[in-house]
Amino acid sequence: MRFRRISTAAAAACAVTALATGIAVSCPTPSRPADVSAIQLQAWLYPGSPGDSQCTAPAEYSDDRVKSGALKPEYWAVNSDGTLKLETTADGLCNGYSPANVRDLKKHSAFQYPTASAMTTGDVRALVSSSTKRSKAVSQLTTLVVNAGLSGVDVDFEDYWSWSTADFANYKTFLRQLASSLHAHGKRLQVDAPAMTEDAPWYDYAQVSAAGVDELAIMAYDDQYDTPAGTRCLPITPFNWLKKVAGYAKSKVPDPSRLVIGLPSYGYSAPAPCDPNAVTGNIQFSVMQQSPGFSRDPATVERRRDPSSGEIRWTSGGVLYDYVDGTAMDRKLAVLADLGVTKVSVWSLGGGNPWFRR
Repeated sequence: MRFRRISTAAAAACAVTALATGIAVSCPTPSRPADVSAIQLQAWLYPGSPGDSQCTAPAEYSDDRVKSGALKPEYWAVNSDGTLKLETTADGLCNGYSPANVRDLKKHSAFQYPTASAMTTGDVRALVSSSTKRSKAVSQLTTLVVNAGLSGVDVDFEDYWSWSTADFANYKTFLRQLASSLHAHGKRLQVDAPAMTEDAPWYDYAQVSAAGVDELAIMAYDDQYDTPAGTRCLPITPFNWLKKVAGYAKSKVPDPSRLVIGLPSYGYSAPAPCDPNAVTGNIQFSVMQQSPGFSRDPATVERRRDPSSGEIRWTSGGVLYDYVDGTAMDRKLAVLADLGVTKVSVWSLGGGNPWFRR
């Protein structure tokens, strides 16, 4: 894919004038950003009940936006007892597993990595601390991807900062076992990791990568949750923070083919001034459009564009709203291209979330 953006303030102002007035204006020719044409694009999608906004994901990827990249549907959830539950369309879930959905994924992507998801330390601990449950999960995951002819597995076990030393050790054991099983069948393992800018006791990129992980996907978003209380909420992915996250990840995983950086395509709302514990995150675009003060006017959108992140931000009724549009995505992608990143994953498809402009 090839991407374009307006790279100078004069050109941007000219474009806004043309859009806002409808008058033909001779604008400067947009220059290309850093070369992003060779970056492999990936995207996550997740299940929901009929009518949920995430259910539009298949209609979005059907434009072949990741035809040469990867699709990563959440097919498994880790139960509180450490067992895996396969999330299927037979359970009434969109984006769940079914042979028909697998065929559709393959039609529109080069690689498919169904995700196994655990969002709490308790759920992660219940699985990885038990040799019996680790072995059973490895067997379930491997069997499905082999039988369905999928590329591998994406492991998304989170709440990292609450993990103990034992949790991290058991997690790495699970990854080694899963990697060994998948590799024996010619399949691959991708692992989702937290955004970090320095060493921490609860997670180590290099150690995880050394556990046999083929691709480490760094989730470089949700910086708003680290806002000091009483200040204005941070953007989802500020440019300078993105550079630090990607730079640190590259120092730990120097092989670019084994490193994926995750970018956001969603919005959030929060009290103004900020209370990080009251942030409503992962707001899809179809919902964000219903927010007080939302505007489609190009001039208004550009006035609201935050220079530190490219994101669209405004306050209404004591609430801050922030979302990532296509222009913001382009600019974040250009930052990563400048750093030599070759694989980028987007959270997430569904709800009409903006995508890179083409």
